[in-house]
Amino acid sequence: MPSFVDSNALKISIIGAAGGIGQAMCLLLKAQLHTLIPNDANSDPKEMNMHIHMALYDVNNDAVRGVATDLSHIDTPVTLSSHSPNDAEGLRDCLIDTDLIVVPAGFPRKPGMTRDDLFIKNAEIISGLADNIAAYCDMSKIFILLISNPVNSLIPLMGQRLVHHHPSSDIERRIMGVTKLDIVRASTFLHQLSITDGIEKRTNNMPEIPVIGGHSGDTIIPLFSRAKIYPKLSRAQIKYLIHRVQTGGDEVVKAKNGQGSATLSMALAAHKVVMKFSSLLLGLRKSIHGIYYVSLWSHSKNQPICSDSNILIPLIDGCKYFAIPVYINKQGTYAIEYQIIEKMADFERSSLLPNSISKIKANIETGLAYSRQ
Repeated sequence: MPSFVDSNALKISIIGAAGGIGQAMCLLLKAQLHTLIPNDANSDPKEMNMHIHMALYDVNNDAVRGVATDLSHIDTPVTLSSHSPNDAEGLRDCLIDTDLIVVPAGFPRKPGMTRDDLFIKNAEIISGLADNIAAYCDMSKIFILLISNPVNSLIPLMGQRLVHHHPSSDIERRIMGVTKLDIVRASTFLHQLSITDGIEKRTNNMPEIPVIGGHSGDTIIPLFSRAKIYPKLSRAQIKYLIHRVQTGGDEVVKAKNGQGSATLSMALAAHKVVMKFSSLLLGLRKSIHGIYYVSLWSHSKNQPICSDSNILIPLIDGCKYFAIPVYINKQGTYAIEYQIIEKMADFERSSLLPNSISKIKANIETGLAYSRQ
């Protein structure tokens, strides 16, 4: 498959590109990434000549080559390359000189599988990937977007592995757990309920609902109190919405009768995140804002990731990883919207938050314990 890559291209490495999430996400990115680049008469010529390259990696050689070739026929200027263990330096070639690493790799959830079961399967994959990232990537600039579950445990694991290899690195500022699907679900479910229950007339405007905490079960805290229609919602409706967001993954696994998980909706959510980070790394935006599961503490420097961490950490009982609105520039997380905790509704802060924190802490320790092996 021919591939023409400029030396100054934005390189996005996708690990697990031939899986259920990976394929759908790559399709969306191949079709949409070029729309970020200005292309009109008034545009800066340097911006018009920007180039984006997607390096696709998967352990399934035939699948990733097929996906890359198929996608390469789509009429956008985004270029592609495929890599697998069958190549002499497959993972190295995928990672070398990259700017952004997106990781949907790993085993999906299956019926009856606990998060601990899933962690055991995926921890080895993520730990090995972290070792390769440390060996082949520029730790002063790369961003990592982790989709693989369980995010609550794998983000601490990956961060610790990378710090182990590069003790002076500030890489933890640029590792993000992708929790966007929880936000997408919260918006979707509230929109549906507001119409079906007659709270509002049908509209094409989707509500914006922040979702903080973690990325599994009770660790997920949808803040429906931030919705404009919150005063119109009954206690039963709020309880229903929270439960549905927290168990959204189970809903899809059950609907697919154990034959798959939430691949398409996750791909869409991840695509939204990758588009935002690409605009930052292309230099089209000086900073971006979003909710991600991040480290609040720099373990390499033994200090808060940023000054706002000093305020947030006591508000969440000393928890050092959390999904929270953050501001990000090319150096990584530089500000945290800790005020969102202070503005939570009473029931959210007194009930949902403590339950989430206790479970996140246990999830964090699971990841850290594995990293110490």
